[in-house]
Amino acid sequence: MILHRVLGRLANQSAGVRAAGLYAVGLAWTKGIALLMVPILTRSLAPAEFGRLEVLSSIAEIGGLLAGAGLVDTLYRFASGARPAALRAAAQVSGLSLLVAMSGLLLFGLFAGQIAVLVPIPTPPTQILLLGVAVVLESAITVPLSWMRMNSAAGAYTAVIMLRATIQSGLVAALVLGGYGVSGVLGAGAITAFGTATLLAAWQARRSGIAVLPTAANRHAWRGMLAYGLPLVGGGLASFVLGTADRLLLAGVVPDAALGQYALAAKFAMLAALLTQPFELWWFPRRIGLLNEPEGKAQSARLAGVGAALVTLSAAMAAIAGPQLIFLLTPAAYHPAALLVPFLCASLAMQSLGSLFNVGCYATRTGTTAMLVNSLAAAVAMVFYLLLIPYWGVPGAIAATLLAQVTRLGVFTVVSQRRVKLSYPFAALLRLSGVAILAAAVPQVLQPGWTSALATLAGLGLTGAMAFAPGLLVLPATFRLAKPLRAAQVDA
Repeated sequence: MILHRVLGRLANQSAGVRAAGLYAVGLAWTKGIALLMVPILTRSLAPAEFGRLEVLSSIAEIGGLLAGAGLVDTLYRFASGARPAALRAAAQVSGLSLLVAMSGLLLFGLFAGQIAVLVPIPTPPTQILLLGVAVVLESAITVPLSWMRMNSAAGAYTAVIMLRATIQSGLVAALVLGGYGVSGVLGAGAITAFGTATLLAAWQARRSGIAVLPTAANRHAWRGMLAYGLPLVGGGLASFVLGTADRLLLAGVVPDAALGQYALAAKFAMLAALLTQPFELWWFPRRIGLLNEPEGKAQSARLAGVGAALVTLSAAMAAIAGPQLIFLLTPAAYHPAALLVPFLCASLAMQSLGSLFNVGCYATRTGTTAMLVNSLAAAVAMVFYLLLIPYWGVPGAIAATLLAQVTRLGVFTVVSQRRVKLSYPFAALLRLSGVAILAAAVPQVLQPGWTSALATLAGLGLTGAMAFAPGLLVLPATFRLAKPLRAAQVDA
């Protein structure tokens, strides 16, 4: 009943506000379920097992990037035009994603045993196969979901992600409590991915069609799409180095329990996404097309400022709330993770800001520029991982990631501005960032108690006021600024 009222009120708002509101509902649902799963997983899996699961998740991220072939950004690039061309491009990208998924399933089926030998921790081939199923199907899932977002089908998108999260969490709980451990988590992911991919393939076939036959027209289109998308895979792998590769390097240096605590801290740092992802889900599919609209550059700069203000505010909130939730929801063996959360929030904020200020690097015929910038940042990260992790372990990994993310943000901003000059509200964002850092630092300095609690609330209040004072977060007006895409509109 409450959800029905919320959705009903959203229906009376502008299209942008309604879409972002629906995305927020879906994300709140999925993050809420994820929080509910934390006590189950941390009480059923020892920190060492949790760390092993994190290493396997890191490997899955590499596979997902390779299997994705940059197809989501390719869809944004080629399917943002007029209706006939957009539908044709969407069908071709969707067909390509299915061909990649089927090829990946075949490879994992044939070589699961050989892949298991390459994993830095002992892993049965069965777990590699389960992991592989979920990995190779991810592009077949994300392409239709991205098409929904491009075409204002926010209701359909939200329904799918909520259903997927609910079913997968239920399966995980049942299998883990049944004693299947890590295999149960991986099995739940494989089953849910297969069901979701099948459902979305049927939906996409009805909306745009799916071009899987290697006709001359499709082969010509696929060559152009791969020329754009494959360089982005290199950029994606570079982003993997920035965000996840440290787990693989830490696996041979720190105890598995410390790796598990690090993994848990990262999950709570992701609470920041509750505020930022609804906006990003609405904005990223539109930002390239908006540049070509009348007053598009001014609108793009304002919208990026909105996103940056949300990133800063949400990172401060997650840095404060995350440690308290760890103490509340997990056994004592996981409590050292609380000290890591604020630094991981800062790293995630740098990553999100870099993605907001890089539109000029993506408004090109190929994805080479973005790949080069991400590769530079990845090189910085890898150099400092190798220097710091052997001596400092997890803190060294976090420091290296922060340095690399700052490098990525700076280079992306400079290069993007040279290609497409936009008037971002940098001064207001710098003031907001300073206040947010102070608000997040207070709980780390003061002893727990009333003084710390009041200072924390005051810091958050001041951060929120700073976010709205420069006019950065006038959300309803913001969503009305951007015109809808010219591509076919799909009913949710």
